[in-house]
Amino acid sequence: MNSDAEIPGRAASRSAQDHASESDAYPCWNCGCAEFEVLFAVRDFDTASNSYPVRRCRQCGLCYTGQVDEAELAAIYSKSYYGSGEAKFLSVIEALVEFGHRRQAKKILSLYRDRKSETALAASAVSVLDIGCGRALLLRQFARLGADCLGIERDEFPGAGPHGIEVHVGALQDGELSAKRFDIIVLWHVLEHITELGGLLEELPGHLNPGGLLVISVPNFLSWQSRFFKRHWFHLDIPRHVSHFEKRWLEKTLASMGLDIVGRSTFTVSQNLYGFLQSSLNKLFPHTPNRLYHLLTRGRGRRDRMALVGWVLLAIPILPFAVLETLLTANSNQGATLTLYARKRANDNNL
Repeated sequence: MNSDAEIPGRAASRSAQDHASESDAYPCWNCGCAEFEVLFAVRDFDTASNSYPVRRCRQCGLCYTGQVDEAELAAIYSKSYYGSGEAKFLSVIEALVEFGHRRQAKKILSLYRDRKSETALAASAVSVLDIGCGRALLLRQFARLGADCLGIERDEFPGAGPHGIEVHVGALQDGELSAKRFDIIVLWHVLEHITELGGLLEELPGHLNPGGLLVISVPNFLSWQSRFFKRHWFHLDIPRHVSHFEKRWLEKTLASMGLDIVGRSTFTVSQNLYGFLQSSLNKLFPHTPNRLYHLLTRGRGRRDRMALVGWVLLAIPILPFAVLETLLTANSNQGATLTLYARKRANDNNL
């Protein structure tokens, strides 16, 4: 990884001939190299009106979305994307999401405390930084478990910290944050959204206390779902997802940062199960991609409710196959999501 590479400015053109070019103004988000191979093209997640190429960098090997610039990204991080401070999905889904975050917070804290002495644990509350915290759902669970919590969000984030959680709108290098350290840093389905990827990855170890834990969860680009559904895969989320991670690439990168991988998983029930359902519907009905998802998040009117019932009925016959795929891929490390837990060495005090 070459974090010193300068990333040039990005123009907004997305012509078909540009998709096939070998060099343009949209280089790799990680190393800045403008040499790539095009893997396939994908319609945008929200409207399916624009097409973007998914590329592989010839220098560092990162798979990434080309032909997208910062202005486009700022426009699509809307209030509807974040949801209100209270809810984004229908109530039953909100309950499932909360349950999943509660389990994950307990797991992360348990893994962090695994190698800590009782004296060290009693010295102070565990400090947690959640980069890209959104509605602070995960941080709320950490706070209930006694952790000191801080979130970071994009400039487009629509509100102040929900439920008393402090949320800094800006970047990790801003002001006092630039020299602050934490026991746990979480990027939960966030790293794939980061444009200045190489710079952030270089910066993260300096913000971890010795023995601290970095938790990264991303869609698994080498999963069975990704390879089978390709451009129809729900978790591509183009163009918000500007990077697409493979396990070997991410593990190698974390090792080069001096971090030790202490845990890994490709199993997240909700993400994997729903990914199969929506991807199947996308493949069967390519002209209405992600329609069920949009209805689950924004379907509030009578017509939307009727449409939701119709799409749910279409999804029901797919559900047994989704359950089977989720279970089989969990046992073979081919699941649709990849979560890595990496620890900073206890004797590493370098910033």
